[in-house]
Amino acid sequence: MRIRIILGLYFSIFLVSCSVNEKVTGKYRSNFTSLGFFITEVEIKPDNTFHYEFSGDLQHTELDGTYKIEIDKLYLLFSKLKGETEPGAIRIDGNDTIVDFEKLGNSHSYEIKKENGIEYHLKYRISKNKLQQYNIQNNKLVRKAKKYSDKRKYVIFGPKTYKKKYYLRKVEQ
Repeated sequence: MRIRIILGLYFSIFLVSCSVNEKVTGKYRSNFTSLGFFITEVEIKPDNTFHYEFSGDLQHTELDGTYKIEIDKLYLLFSKLKGETEPGAIRIDGNDTIVDFEKLGNSHSYEIKKENGIEYHLKYRISKNKLQQYNIQNNKLVRKAKKYSDKRKYVIFGPKTYKKKYYLRKVEQ
């Protein structure tokens, strides 16, 4: 009888410790600039909406949408479809074509995917104030990414790029 109670207690503690019961809302940012240029920021709002920013080099994209959480996964669905731009991004004025690059840049190239009946563009794994991204092509968790540094890996020699753990960490509540 005692063994059942002890095993039941251990099992319930195990289940409670494994559940993602933390508050996911807040602002997340890349822990380093990927390849020395690119930063991702995601602001998760309590009303099941989010604001996504990807910027670096000569690129800047800002998108909004809705999210869903299932167990330890965060699914982001943008409000725009693939390649859709804001109205007025390209307009014709007589013989001239006028391009507003700020409006044109706020589009994306992600296909809609479906998993467990949930449609999404991007998927993240929730883990202790961190979001770990899934690869778009093979749907595997991205554990490391290339980091660029001005310094060599080994004081005098070695590459200037190397792999480092990559995730989005929580920066604001």
